[in-house]
Amino acid sequence: MPKNREEFFYFILNHSQECIIKYDSHGCIDYCNDRLLELTGYSAGELIGAYIGELIQNVFEIVDNHIELIAEYKDMEIIETALYRKNKTCFPVEIKVTSKTFGGEKVHICTAVDMTRYKESIRKVEETTIQMQESMKIRDAFVANVTHELRTPVNGIKGHAEILMEQEHDFERSNYIKMILNCCSTMEGIINNILDFSKLEAGKFQLDEKPFSFYEFMNKMEKMFIMLTMRKGLKFMVNVASEIPDRVIGDELRLTQILNNLVSNAVKFTEQGYVGVEVTLNTKINDEIELFFMIVDTGIGLSPEDKDKLFKSFSQVDASITRKYGGTGLGLSITKELVNMMHGSIWADGEKGKGSTFSFTVRLKQEQTEEAPVQETAINMLKSAGNYSKIVSEQDLMYEFGSEINIRELKKYFEKLSLSMDMDNWQRAESFATTLKQLTGGGSNELHKAVFKMELAIRKSDCEKARENVEKVKQQLSLEIEGLEL
Repeated sequence: MPKNREEFFYFILNHSQECIIKYDSHGCIDYCNDRLLELTGYSAGELIGAYIGELIQNVFEIVDNHIELIAEYKDMEIIETALYRKNKTCFPVEIKVTSKTFGGEKVHICTAVDMTRYKESIRKVEETTIQMQESMKIRDAFVANVTHELRTPVNGIKGHAEILMEQEHDFERSNYIKMILNCCSTMEGIINNILDFSKLEAGKFQLDEKPFSFYEFMNKMEKMFIMLTMRKGLKFMVNVASEIPDRVIGDELRLTQILNNLVSNAVKFTEQGYVGVEVTLNTKINDEIELFFMIVDTGIGLSPEDKDKLFKSFSQVDASITRKYGGTGLGLSITKELVNMMHGSIWADGEKGKGSTFSFTVRLKQEQTEEAPVQETAINMLKSAGNYSKIVSEQDLMYEFGSEINIRELKKYFEKLSLSMDMDNWQRAESFATTLKQLTGGGSNELHKAVFKMELAIRKSDCEKARENVEKVKQQLSLEIEGLEL
């Protein structure tokens, strides 16, 4: 501490960014710092002895020869007001008034902070916000008009191409027409993405939540995706956990859009191998359920730096992808927004050249209805799709070693196991190996030993040993089940 303490404290006060005013019980100023003089244009001689109410008007009043804050400000710690300059102009300030008694003398201090820049910043932000809102209105109107104008010729081309397709019998010309129809479908997808993105940015996107059958929904998805993968000669697998309730409440259309975007991407970036969809039940609290979806592929994969770009608007992992595969870079951005609206999360994993996995969660509600018996419900639910694999009466047969259903499930889970190992997803591979152990429960001791060794190698993530043991299990199964080909 300097020897001359008074000089030291005055040095601090005069270099403060706040205006500091000391006044007596009658409101007469007996000290002010340099910051106040700088902002108001007064000299110290002009302010010492002056009434503080000349600087800060409509805040103080004299009651019984003593200064007080007026009634509306008495309970306020910070007061927004104005500080007047010598030339009678003013500027906005926030003031704080404090009082304390020292040696029988009451000291009053008023500090004031210049709010001019802050207020100007607020004004500019408000102006900018208004301008942005106006610009967005103009942009939305423009997007709506342009997309409408684009739809008209696209629909015209598509309609005429479909008529020509019905009348054309020449193989080569039919292929040309198919190319035109594919281009029209691509253009429709781009138009829809632009419209959806515009609505999401404007906050006009709303979910339409209604009751629907989740298993019927997944059957429709399966049919659509099988057609999509067959065109590229890819294998397609789907697995839906049986504990998921059938009747749920949610936006079926937007859930379709999420799955369609992710599976279409998986197919687009996969030249050979598999595309798979798995759905499991994460949590169930009262009538709310959280579903976990996983879409896996053996396509071009992802690098760590790619993951940061995936869900950003108009972003592709690199320019060559746009040239080779096409796309606007909006699909995943829209998908992320839709998942967020359904109170879920989405993330991606993968390795360059080894495929990718896109996972997401969504929350739905279970519809509270008086359901028919489980078996009858399952039959009615799946008849329209011609798919009886989920009927409860068949669940027991699934574990009857060598039965038709058991063989079908064995094939399905060996495919999933192979895909998981291709993707280096050993956690998933271990889960499928456990299921295969259950499916082979009725086999011989030799089979049980082979399955145990396979499971152990998978648990250790030993790729070479795991593949070797998988082949041994398949060979043993072929010996024990007549006509089995894996």
